[in-house]
This record gives sequence, C-alpha cells and structure tokens, in this order.
Amino acid sequence: MNTHYSQTISDAYQSGGTFNVTCPYDDSILASVDMVGDALIEEALSAAHALYRDRSRWLDASRRIEILSRTAELMSERAEEFAVQAASEGGKPLMDSRVEVTRAIEGVHLCIDAIKNNAGRQYPMGINASSSHKISFSVHEPIGVVVAVSAFNHPLNLIIHQVGPAVAAGCPVLIKPARSTPISCFHFVELLREAGLPKEWCQVVIPENNAQATTMVSDSRVAFFSFIGSAAVGWMLRSKLAPGARCALEHG
Repeated sequence: MNTHYSQTISDAYQSGGTFNVTCPYDDSILASVDMVGDALIEEALSAAHALYRDRSRWLDASRRIEILSRTAELMSERAEEFAVQAASEGGKPLMDSRVEVTRAIEGVHLCIDAIKNNAGRQYPMGINASSSHKISFSVHEPIGVVVAVSAFNHPLNLIIHQVGPAVAAGCPVLIKPARSTPISCFHFVELLREAGLPKEWCQVVIPENNAQATTMVSDSRVAFFSFIGSAAVGWMLRSKLAPGARCALEHG
C-alpha cells in the first residue's frame, strides 16, 4: 500500500519535493515522502527553540513518564505492525525486525527509568570556614534543542535511541531519518503524539539536500547533535557545530 507522508512541521505545509520509499525485496513503492526547504527548516528550528525558551511550556517529569509509558504500551499492542513496517522498508527478515521492535520497546522503558533515576547530587560542604553552615547541590535541566540524524539499518530502534532520550530529558527534538527508511520514524512520532506528546516537541525533518541538512545541524540554536551513520559524515558534521553545542556520534 502506497502511503504519502508530509513533514510534521506546519499545518500550512508546502512540499519541497517528493521521493519514494521502496521495498528492497521487490522494489515496490511503499510510500511517498515530502521534503522541506529552507523556509520550513527555519520554521522547525524556530518553533523548537521558542518552546525551549518558554519554561512555562516545559513538560515536567511525571508528564514525560506518562507519555513514554503510554508509548511503550501502544508499541506493545502494535508490535507486529511495527515489525512488518521495519522489515518492508529495511529489507531484513521479519524475525529480525520482531527482535528490533522488542529492543525498541525496551529502549522506551530505559528512557522512563532514566527519568526516575538520573538526578542532581548534593556536594560536601562544611569542610572549611567558607562553606560552614552552607549546602550545595545540582539539578538536571534540559540542554536545549536536539537535532538527530539517523541511519537505515535499524529503522525503528535507532530512532528510539535518539528521540526517546530527548523526550525523556525534556528537550524539543528534530529528527532526520534515513531517506531509504523513514516510515518507522513517522509512525513512531505519530505514536508519541497519540500518547500525549504535543506536536512541536518532536518534528520529522527531511531536507531537500545535504547542504540544508548541514545548515540545520550547525544552527546556533541547536544545543545537542545526535548522529548515527558513517564516520566521514559524522566527523564532518561535528566540525561544523555551533560553539558550545554537544554531540553524541555512533559511527557504524
């Protein structure tokens, strides 16, 4: 069945071009996907940055746990559907994709555990005259806008490795899936929203070309860059990050 996917950025959406997603087994067309140009990339970044800057719109820990818990429930209910989707677009045997979905659900639960168990700490005080009768502690807060670039070989599980921690940390995230396997990403983001995540907290962004993707990654509003892919591309993009931006690179 050929489905059409529009980028999840704007209600007033305008396509920047379209590409087809095909099944590696028989080259049948599974879906068509719209790409976005400079204007909508800017809109996505602006929306995410404005969301982060407005503390009144942050999702507290209990709400994030609620959303991710419901996401895991929905994924468990639809596990076979996700497995078939991942196998169809990725070309792996269905039994392997079933294992991937199981791991993906476990990944969501790990994100929930991280919310519950990762916290700040109290630091020793009263150890000299200047610290006498004082307390010192740290708290964890979201780092800011996350941009994630993912790979094709595990079209669902890798997306969860990148999007799940961003949601758990309370960071708005822009996710760029691999062009050959974007369907699982779209479906996972739809599931997050069904579970209660407001739309602007997670946006799928597939630029028209690599130059636009590089511009998005290197934007000064991006606080954290998550990359899964080749070493050559990963190190190149890391070299272009804005000052102060952090990153995590998984080079296959």
